[in-house]
Formats: sequence, C-alpha cells, structure tokens
Amino acid sequence: MVKKKEFIIFFLLFLLALFFVYIYNNITKAKDDIFDRIENHQIEQISSILENIEKDILDSAEIKSSKDLFSLFNDENMRESYERIISLMLTSNVKYAYILYKDEKDRFRFLLDASKTDKAEFYQKFDVTLKEYEAIYREKKPQIIKQHDIENLYLTYLYPIISNGNVVGLFSIDITTNIQKIILESIKPLETFFVVLIIFILLLMAMTIMQIFHYFVTRKKIFTDTLTKTFNRNYLEEISSMLNLEHYSLAMLDLDKFKAINDTYGHKAGDYVLAQASRIFKDSIRDSDILIRYGGEEFLLLIHNRNESESNIDICERLRHNVSKEHFYYDTNEIKVHVSIGLHKHPSLEKNIQEAIKIADGMLYIAKKNGRNRVIAYDELEHAKTSSSVSSKDISYVKEALDDERVLCYFQPIYNHKSGEIFKYEALVRIVSKNNTVISPMQFLPQLKHTNMHYKLTQRILLIVFEKFRNNQKLVSININFSDLMNPDIEEMIIKNLKNNHHLASRITFEILESDEIDDVELFKQKINLLHSLKAKVSIDDFGSGYSNFKTIIDVEANFLKIDGSLIKNIDKNNKDFRVVKSIIHFARQSNMQTIAEFVHSKEVYEKLLLLDIDYMQGFYISAPEASLVEREELFKIAF
Repeated sequence: MVKKKEFIIFFLLFLLALFFVYIYNNITKAKDDIFDRIENHQIEQISSILENIEKDILDSAEIKSSKDLFSLFNDENMRESYERIISLMLTSNVKYAYILYKDEKDRFRFLLDASKTDKAEFYQKFDVTLKEYEAIYREKKPQIIKQHDIENLYLTYLYPIISNGNVVGLFSIDITTNIQKIILESIKPLETFFVVLIIFILLLMAMTIMQIFHYFVTRKKIFTDTLTKTFNRNYLEEISSMLNLEHYSLAMLDLDKFKAINDTYGHKAGDYVLAQASRIFKDSIRDSDILIRYGGEEFLLLIHNRNESESNIDICERLRHNVSKEHFYYDTNEIKVHVSIGLHKHPSLEKNIQEAIKIADGMLYIAKKNGRNRVIAYDELEHAKTSSSVSSKDISYVKEALDDERVLCYFQPIYNHKSGEIFKYEALVRIVSKNNTVISPMQFLPQLKHTNMHYKLTQRILLIVFEKFRNNQKLVSININFSDLMNPDIEEMIIKNLKNNHHLASRITFEILESDEIDDVELFKQKINLLHSLKAKVSIDDFGSGYSNFKTIIDVEANFLKIDGSLIKNIDKNNKDFRVVKSIIHFARQSNMQTIAEFVHSKEVYEKLLLLDIDYMQGFYISAPEASLVEREELFKIAF
C-alpha cells in the first residue's frame, strides 16, 4: 500500500530532476555562449582589418562602381599587391580570403583570391547557392554563413565594399577553428554524466509513478466492498486518523428484518437486495458524503455538513423514503425492504469515531424497537439545552461528577422472609452534588440513555461494586441494560474482573430489564450465556412492565425474576394485579427461577406477598437504600 512517503519521494525526485535539467541547460548555454564569444571576437578582428582594406581600395583608385572595382583588380600588379595585403589575414583559423563582385549578368566573379591553396583565377565564375550572398547587396550589411558541423566550426564572413551607397563588391572570408572541438571534448563527459543522472532519476520517477498508479488501481479493490461497490471497513480504518468529525454528521443504516429475507428467499436474494439497496443509498446522497458497508446489512454514512437548505435529517429521510418506495424483485418474488437509521448530529463531541458510532448505533437500536423504517437522531447539543432544568441533570453534570469522583452506590437489601435474613443487596447509583446533596438517578439517568456517558457511568458502578464486594461473603445485584452488554468496553471489564475470580462472580447477579430493547434474541442469549460462563447469576428486572416474551425468558435460563413495582405497589388494593403476580410466581417456579418483589412500601403489601409465598422482597417498608450495608437488626424500622 502506498503511504505518504512514496508521494514525498516522487516529489523530491521531481525536484532533483528539475535541478539536474537546470544544470545541464546551463552547461549547454555556457558552451554556446563560449562559442558565440569566440566567433564574435574573430569577426570583430576581421571586420576591423577589412574596414581598413576597403577604405584603402576605395580611396586609392576612387572606386565609384563595380566596373571601377573590376578595372582596379584587372591590373595584375594591383591585384598581387592587394593579395599580399589580404594574405596577412590568413592564419590557422582563416584559410580562405577573396574578393567577389557581380558582372553585368549578375553572376559572381572572383576579382582576387589571397588563399594559399586551391587558389581561384581572376574573373573565375563563383557559383552562389546561399541566400546571404544576395542579401548583402540588398541589406548592405555584413552577413555570416554558419555551417552545421559545430565540432569543426566553419563560417563564412561576407563584408560589403560600399561606394556611393551601393555595394560594388564583397570580401568573403572563410573561418575555421578546432577550439570548439576541444571545448566540446572537455565538456562532453560532464554533459554525459548529467544526462545519465537525469535518465536514472526519470527511471526512479517512472518506478514511483508505477507504484502510485498500481496503488490507485488496487485501491478500489482494497477499500471497496465487492458486493455493494461501497467503501468497506478497511477504508474507514484508513481515513479515521485524517477525518475531521466537525465537518460530518454520522448515521448508522440497517436493513430491517434482513435475516428473514435470507431465510425466506436464500442468500443470493439477500445479496441482490444488499446490492440494490446500496445503489439507492449512493443515489440518495451527495458526492461529499461517505458511505461505508460496516458489516452484514449495516452501513455507516458520514454526512458532510455544508451550509445548504438540506439538513442531515432530510438526507436520512430521503434515503429511507427512496428505499421504501423501491420494488425489489428476485425470481418473480417481490421483496419489500425498509431501512432503519440512527443519526448522531455532532459526532465530534465524542472522543473518537468509534464512540460516535456506538451512539449512532444506539439510536439505530431505538429506531428498530420503535417499529423500524424510521430515523432516530441524537443531538447532544440540543439534549444538553433541554436537560438543564432544576429537576434534571445533563450529560456535562454527570461527566463532572465522574471526574470529581462524586458518583457512588447506595445499597438496598433484598429480604428473605422465610429465613428472616438479608439475602443480598441491590446496588443503586447516586451522585453527590457539590453542596453534599444526594441526587436521585431519576434526575440524570433518562438523559444518559444510549450515550457514551451512560456507558462510562455503568463502568464506574461496576468498578465500585467489584471493589466493595471482592473480599466479603455478601451477595449483590447490579442493574445493567442490554445495550451495556453490547458495549465492548463494559464486556471486557466484566470478563477481566470475573473470569479468574469465581468467588466474586458467584455472588454477583446482573439485573437486566425485561422491557429493554432486546430485539436480537439470539445475541441476547449469547450475552446471558457469557455471564453464566463466568459463574455470575442473571435476574430479569421489571418483569411484567411491558410485553413479556415468556419463551425468551425461559430460553435464557435466568436465575431470578424480579416483578415490576407497578404490579406490586397496589397488590393490596387491586385484585387484578394480585392475580397477575400470582401467575408470574407460578410461571417462575415452573421455570426454576426464584422471584423477587420490589416496591414493598407498606405492611399491607408485605402481607399480601406472604400469601403468595414469594421468595424475596425489597422496598422501603423493609429498608431504604443506604450508603452502607444495613444489617438484619436495622430492617423494618418504618414498621415501628
């Protein structure tokens, strides 16, 4: 997988290549500059000499036209005289020097040739193929003819002989030198070195580009779910450290009753539904949103918060609506599909994305419990505003209490009327305010439901109870929600403290609400079996407060059944409640569970329960919750 370093290496190689190309270009420019300087120096020297010779020719014979120039050099003595003068220019660098002119038919003719070898005859025809010979007559300026063989610099310098504003003839000087060859031979190894270096760097860049290209080609496979063509969990792990949650809302999406689709139509039908549903998801969101298949039929949606008229709730509702109205057909069967969505509006308030996902997942759980095919949103900011009354405490209040270690447990005894002894204690959470007032859980627990702070509070209660009862013989019950059991941190804490301490585990009962959101029965059974495997006991709390799934209660093999206080508190006055409680006690005995009655607040209720032969009782008539563990002789104070 390509990491940031590959991009840095490519960038550094690119800069290095530019640097070497820059040096190579400078070497080439320096070489050309040297050649130009040599050439200009030679031409300046020759121009100076030719200017003097031209002046001498024009002045000595009063040359007015090309015919006059022809007449001058037609004289052999005069021609030889000037040949000697011009021959003084001949050096190892200047090999040929001659004077030309145009005859009446515009043909170039030799008037003088001062060359030592390959000497031309007077009035010999000179065949012109280069435009510079004609240009000198038009422009009346010197012309330079450069050859292509730069290693053996060869140029012809044409200098005009001008009289009365007309070109009457011209000097033609051929210059050659091998100094350029010497310079080239000196510079060539350096040039070759930089060329090889640049090629090597380009090869490294090409290899890096291939690696980056391979990364982007394979990236789609690495980070894309093959079935739904959405991002997968690998992609979430990749971006988690770079993701700024302040720019996003977070939603958990789950297809309702997807297991039933698999069971009814087969897994291929389930795959088809997943693929089609994910297509609808993608069509319902914006390019700036991120959709991830989180697992199974569950998706994570990161909704980018842009200043638009459409809110995150609107996007979730549109997505839900689009799935609901779609017709899914598989093998001529129409499959109706709905989606439940849990939304966390401000995930940046959590310590990391995983904590935000837990809260959104909690909202999803509520959406399913409340009938599915709906969006449930959690807005911690709004929640904090609406929870700031005198009678209720917000999340920040609980957080501060946890930080200040002002969270503690009160303990209410559960009484065995048959033996007259305290059977065990129930741990109940309390917060001590800064002015030492004890705050009831009803003032803060409802605001914490399905929040990260709720899980932190549960962890603190577990820690307090484990420490208090680790080294005594007393039994204790702890209230815990099914959602708590789903929290990996809480599960890890329970296992850590009880796995290797069966003495403690056997004295602990976990009271789980019968009315809690137990939608996934199989998963609920797994969590209960985990508690049993640790040697702990399980009690179904508030039994009878909602729809009681008797089969589920039997299957989980709970040790205790605690009857909800709403059925107990009026049992002395309401015959219907009496009959219901009687039926529950009978059901519990048939299922090998012991029964506990809570809310025993009066002598009359206590005596009614004695008639029903309930196993254990708990309530203010017996004892109120106290910060310390009450003893047997402290019970029933209210009765006397």
